[in-house]
Amino acid sequence: MSRSRASAASTILLGAAFAGVAFGAAGGTALGRTTAVELALVLLGALGLGTALLWGPTGPLHGGPALTALAALTALTALSVTWSIVPDLSFTDAGRMLAYLAVFAAAVAAGRVVPQATPVLLHALLLGATAVVIYGLASRVWPDALAENQISNRLGEPFGYWNAVGTTAAMMVPIGLWLGSRTVGTVAARVLAYPALGLALLAILLTQSRGALASAIIGAGIWFAFVPLRVRSLPVLVLPAVGVVPVAAWALSQDAFSKYAEPLSARQSVAGEFGLLLVAMVAALLMAGMAVNLGLTRLNLPVAMGRRAGVVAVAFVCAVPLVLFTSVAFSDRGLGGTIHDRVHELTSESAAAPSEGAGRLAATSNSRSTFWREAGKVFEDRPAAGTGAGTFGIARLRYRKSDQVSRHAHGFIPQTLADLGLVGLGVTLVLLAAWLVAAARPTQLYPRLRRRAGPVERRDWTQQRISLVALTLVAVVFGLQSAIDWTWFVPGPAVMALAAGGFVAGRGPLAAAGPSRQLTLPLPSPHRWRIAVAAGIAGAALLFAWAIWLPEASDRASDRALALAADGRLGEAATEAANAEDSNPLASKPLLVQASVQTAAGREADAEATLERAVLRFPGDPETWLRLASFQLGTVDRPRDAQRTVRGVLYLDPKSKAGQRLFLEIRQRLRAKQQARIAARAEGGSRAASPQTSR
Repeated sequence: MSRSRASAASTILLGAAFAGVAFGAAGGTALGRTTAVELALVLLGALGLGTALLWGPTGPLHGGPALTALAALTALTALSVTWSIVPDLSFTDAGRMLAYLAVFAAAVAAGRVVPQATPVLLHALLLGATAVVIYGLASRVWPDALAENQISNRLGEPFGYWNAVGTTAAMMVPIGLWLGSRTVGTVAARVLAYPALGLALLAILLTQSRGALASAIIGAGIWFAFVPLRVRSLPVLVLPAVGVVPVAAWALSQDAFSKYAEPLSARQSVAGEFGLLLVAMVAALLMAGMAVNLGLTRLNLPVAMGRRAGVVAVAFVCAVPLVLFTSVAFSDRGLGGTIHDRVHELTSESAAAPSEGAGRLAATSNSRSTFWREAGKVFEDRPAAGTGAGTFGIARLRYRKSDQVSRHAHGFIPQTLADLGLVGLGVTLVLLAAWLVAAARPTQLYPRLRRRAGPVERRDWTQQRISLVALTLVAVVFGLQSAIDWTWFVPGPAVMALAAGGFVAGRGPLAAAGPSRQLTLPLPSPHRWRIAVAAGIAGAALLFAWAIWLPEASDRASDRALALAADGRLGEAATEAANAEDSNPLASKPLLVQASVQTAAGREADAEATLERAVLRFPGDPETWLRLASFQLGTVDRPRDAQRTVRGVLYLDPKSKAGQRLFLEIRQRLRAKQQARIAARAEGGSRAASPQTSR
């Protein structure tokens, strides 16, 4: 097979893999779907890493410190099971981190073995991200088929979360700039960059994700600031942006795109028009791309003129915020008043919700300040090591002031501080520093000074270096958005960013990397130490895969037990419930299911003992306290015991609706019993006072 065909095949397979992760895991909230994806990532990552170890080149391991730091963060996540308030959540989160570690390690190995394959990875990332964006937009063209149950006005499919879609689209921006402005490759690829960027920008606007929009702007700004292809890059960004404006303005003026919980009929009523606008936009951008590339082939600007044009373009971009800054300064509220209002909206928990539609993109009020404050309270309670990985959603219940539900702190640093404390934050900062150092070597986005005092060395902007900058910006864009959101927990965009970041880190300096190695048959016999290390990696991968599977196996066994109990097959149900506990003793669900089966079998004493065991093993989970209190009140009719138990629920979650209802029911039951006792004593006294009748 020729090298070009091999590159094309690799691009298609890798792009399909990225899309498969995105569509397979969706939002990362369904345990079954996420587990299947994590298993595939661990096994395939181990296969790639083992292959690189067996037949890869020798020499220094570039990206080794970053890989070690990520491994340390993964180990800390798994170790947090020992002190976690909800060990099952920490155990599940450890499985996610193992999958991410496998992806990053395989990407580091790929950068080491095939350092010239940067364009392949960029094309694959663009394919995977474009598939996500097209599906998201298509869900508004055919809402009855692709998004029947969606109630949000913001573009959220296929993740079920709009900010994840926006982040995926934002990562397409640096890739589109690279694809459309490079001087090599086919004209067709450069032309396709225009509609691809148009779709990405439209998706960002329709998700109304301010974080994704900001990260995309920052990524594009870094590109224009460093990469000397400004004249060629400018139309690639400007023309799609101009083409998107009328489509986005029309869409955001419709209730289906601007108002929450609109019925399916409202979305269907504008679906046809939206589809026609999409087709027209793509066609117009294709023609614009062809016209620009035709002009570039005929236009031969002098280097000095191109440089001046680039400087003018950058100056124009920098002048936009300056003009806005000046206009704000001379407004009624002035600069200080406007900044004060925006800061208040950003940090206030009582600020009004962001506007719907296009107005949301300019608003600063949000719910993140609430979650960040809750994360701060959790951190203050356990500052050293946190409450355990993935437990913020439970730990925050004690400190929340409203009925808002959230599993995440909507920010990587607040989440890390709450879950893993200062130890986790320290490891994370080490990981960030190690990756920045590793990524700076191949991209050379910093001036390299000579050992002696003298001028800065000339930086040669080769095609390989430009492509590495684009790949680095993919990871940077994701990192910026994930810093203020929980997209790190969504496997689709996270895996894309890890693949990009790992490849850049493992690539090493440009001068040190030789040509990509091609494996030819028969394969050479590797050294024994390589075989031993590869065997160790294979064994570890199988062990990790087994650990990742256990929570899903336990959950399936618990569901089977409930189904069997509903059919009256209580013996089989008890066996399945016991198997669920054996598969995952860190979860409370198997114990709660066992108690339900025992109650159905009339073994109330055993059921109560099982529920008490659940409370003792998982005292930080309000659900275990709630189930025990409900049992004590509703099954064995001991409201006094239930009253003592429900205090645990209200301590862990004062805003719990179920706990509050149960508390009121307990008080009513106690009052009824007390009234019954008073009535009984009164009746007994009246009988004793009445004269005895003779026979």
